Amino acid sequence: MLTVHARTLDPLSRAVRIALGEKRAVFHVREAPPFSADAALLALDPDGRTPVLVDNAWGQDGAISELWALFEYLDELIPTPPLFPGGPLERASARAITVQAIRAFKPLVETVVTEKAMKRIERAGPPDTAALRQAQDTACSLIEQAGSAADAADGWLCGRKLSLADVMAAAHVSVLDHLDAVDWDRCPAGRGWFARMKQRPSFRPLLADVVPGIPAPAHYADLDF
Repeated sequence: MLTVHARTLDPLSRAVRIALGEKRAVFHVREAPPFSADAALLALDPDGRTPVLVDNAWGQDGAISELWALFEYLDELIPTPPLFPGGPLERASARAITVQAIRAFKPLVETVVTEKAMKRIERAGPPDTAALRQAQDTACSLIEQAGSAADAADGWLCGRKLSLADVMAAAHVSVLDHLDAVDWDRCPAGRGWFARMKQRPSFRPLLADVVPGIPAPAHYADLDF
C-alpha cells in the first residue's frame, strides 16, 4: 500500500495525488495539519514538509520526501502511463516546464493561501486585499499562457499526451481555484485547459476536498465550470 502524507492546500501534495490517480494506483492519503507538522510527519521529514510518499512494501526505508525522487520513483514503480512521455527531448521539455510551473505559481499560491486561509484559520487579521489583487492578476496571466501553450501543442503543455507539466501546473491552479482566486472570464484558453484536467478521473478526488471553515466556490466542483 502506498501512503501519501499531504496537505489539502499544498499544490505539491495535490500533484502527487493526481499522478497516482493517473497511474491508477491504490493509495491512502494521510492529511497533515494545514500549517504545522505532527509527530508522524516529522518522523518522515524533519522539516515537516509535504508531500511524503511511503511505500509500505519496504518498511521504514520506503519513505520519499524529495519531490523529484518521488516522481521518478513513481515512474519506475508504475511505468504506465509515464509522467514523462515521448522521446528524450520531449521528456526533457516536460521536466523543464514542470520546474517553470513550480517557480511561477509557487509564490502566488503561498500569497493566496496565507491571506485567504492561514490568516483565517489562525485568526491573524484581515487579508491584504492589494496583495490578493496582484496575485489574481498574475495568476490569470499565467493560466492563460498555459492554456494558449496547450492549445498550440495539441491539447497539453508538452504535446498530445498529458505529462507531469500539466499535473504540476493544474495542481497549483486548483489551490488558487479552491480559494476563489481565479477570474476565469479573463483566461478563456486557460479555462479550457483546466476544464480538461478537471474532467480526468485522477482529478475528481481533489474536487471533493474540504477545508474546514473555508468553503470552495460553487464552480470549483463543476466539471464544466
